[in-house]
Amino acid sequence: MNHILIIIDGILAKHFLERLCFEKGLGYFFTIVCQHKEELNINSDSLEVHYFDPTSTARFETIMGKNFKQAFIYMQDEFETKKTYEALRLLDINLEIEIMDFWGLSISDSRVNLIDARMTLSRRLMNFFPDIALTAQYIGLGEGEIMEVKIPPGSIFAYRHISSIQQKRWRIVLIYRNSKIYFVKPSFVLEPNDSILIVGDSVVLQSIFHNIRDKAGQFPLPFGSNIFTLIDMKNMSEKTQENLINTTLQLEEKSNAKKSFIRVLNPKISPIFYRLKELFDEREGIFFDYFNTDFTNLNSFLENNDVGMFITDFKHFEKEKKNLFDLKIPILKIGETSFESLKESVILSANESELENNANVITDFSKQLDFNLTLYYYNPNSQNITDMKEYFRSLSKLYDKNIQIIHKRDENPLLNLQYRNDLLQFISFEKELLDGNFSKSLSTNLNRHYTKLKENYQLFIPVE
Repeated sequence: MNHILIIIDGILAKHFLERLCFEKGLGYFFTIVCQHKEELNINSDSLEVHYFDPTSTARFETIMGKNFKQAFIYMQDEFETKKTYEALRLLDINLEIEIMDFWGLSISDSRVNLIDARMTLSRRLMNFFPDIALTAQYIGLGEGEIMEVKIPPGSIFAYRHISSIQQKRWRIVLIYRNSKIYFVKPSFVLEPNDSILIVGDSVVLQSIFHNIRDKAGQFPLPFGSNIFTLIDMKNMSEKTQENLINTTLQLEEKSNAKKSFIRVLNPKISPIFYRLKELFDEREGIFFDYFNTDFTNLNSFLENNDVGMFITDFKHFEKEKKNLFDLKIPILKIGETSFESLKESVILSANESELENNANVITDFSKQLDFNLTLYYYNPNSQNITDMKEYFRSLSKLYDKNIQIIHKRDENPLLNLQYRNDLLQFISFEKELLDGNFSKSLSTNLNRHYTKLKENYQLFIPVE
């Protein structure tokens, strides 16, 4: 039988011991030492109570023959707590001692664990304040690596599929809804007033907590906070470079991105170079890279700078498509016209679940840019789309953004849109887009035919 020694007094003694008696199957025998006789309403075969002054070494000697595995000191007086510890340590130099510390004790002993009662109570009280993250304190490391967050109405996480939420260095592991537990599935749609259990790096979780509590209209969150543009002065035309710079600056102004980064590969003297030098003198975030000559070695920079959107042109998108896919962040491919000429966002799809996965990002970004939003739903099989319409109606209310739905049964919308160049098209960036041209020509997946609208701006949204 393993023996545990508990030295306890004060107003908390009765409550603590009653709680201890309710615990089942502990497998320990408890020896309780109290200084004063209390009205302890306890009845258990696994504990015995002794009444004496715990600061007395001589009195302790009468019970120390049980070879205690551990001792707990839970007392209300600082002086008596110290003297009790000293008495125990004189009798057993190897005993593991846990002390409830209400005063900020300083004890240099590797076999003593001071439990900071003030911090514990303060944390518990803080949990009742609004907009304070609820973190697990008694399991794991207790540093906030396990957190429960409630999704408020208007959150950027509301009405989102789990698969559409980028989870770097953190994970959603459980969902609580209407007093029920749901295990995480990629297709699960989060709703307002759901609570989610998240785990990961404690610093990252604090950021995620504030992202969840923020109102809708935060894109590029939750993919990241900033915009990144890569300019290759050797392999891009001056028109393309100019367009990339203008698009980056306008998006930084119009979207909720915190800042933008521009990295310049293969720098060379040109009018664009001098413009970038002027921008470099005015602002942070512009880097001239004289060592790297291609798209490699970017992953660590993107992650360390919390990049949530990557901007490039069509030529480099096609060349680096596999690497861009692996980044798992939205990729904006610029079009042939200026960004200022865009007036409308469009979605072309024949897949209802795909639409719902990306709808939050699409509506959010279109709202920020003040673009009209049109959904072209190609539905040759004539299935019922009532649920989808209801879903987009909910999003429309959430973002206060009108969404026009054009339901096509017999005409592919690509035929009407392929001659335009003033659109921002949203595309699901799925693995199928990496396949060859032959298989693409036979596919009914409208995303795979994105090159038919390559004259337009296109935002590729990562999906699992």
